[in-house]
Amino acid sequence: MIKKLSFLAVSALFLAACSPTTAPITGTEQQKAEKLAQIISSGGTADCKVSSLADNSSTQIIISGKKMKFVGSDMGEGKKGSMINDGVYTYIWSDGDKTGFKSKIETIEPTGTTAAPAQEQFDASKQAQTFDDSTKYKLDCTKRSISDTEFTPPAEVKFTDFAELMKGLPTK
Repeated sequence: MIKKLSFLAVSALFLAACSPTTAPITGTEQQKAEKLAQIISSGGTADCKVSSLADNSSTQIIISGKKMKFVGSDMGEGKKGSMINDGVYTYIWSDGDKTGFKSKIETIEPTGTTAAPAQEQFDASKQAQTFDDSTKYKLDCTKRSISDTEFTPPAEVKFTDFAELMKGLPTK
C-alpha cells in the first residue's frame, strides 16, 4: 500500500492544469510529461491516466488549480485507493471502506524579520526528465473543465483527522 501511495504522490508532481476546453495532450511520453508539468505550474486543469506497463495498473489524476484527486489501482486486498486535496485538507481512503484519514494542509508563513528563503523556480522540462520512459509508464491526459464537486470526499466515509490521532499518542 505504501508503494502505491508513493506512486500516487510522485504522479501528483506531473499533474495540474489546463484550459477550459477539452483537448488531449499529445507527443512522446516525455513531451506529454513536459506539457503536463507546464500545466501544473500554470494552475490549470487536467484529467490524466498514468498506466504502469509492467503490471497494467493505472492511476487517474484530476487537477484543477491547487486541487487534486487521485484514484489508483490495487491499494491492497484488490481495492482502489483514493486521495483528494481540496486546498484545505487531504483525504485518503480505500473504495468500500467506511473510514479514512484526513490531514489539514499547513501553509508556512514568513515571520518577523527573518528573510524567507528564495523560492526555487519551477522548471517543467527538468521535472519531466524525472518521469520514467515510455517502456515503464504511459501518460494520457486531457485538458477539460473540471467541477469543484470532483474534489468533495464521499459523504459515506468517516474521516479521522491525523492531528486528533496525534493528540492521543503519549509523549516522552
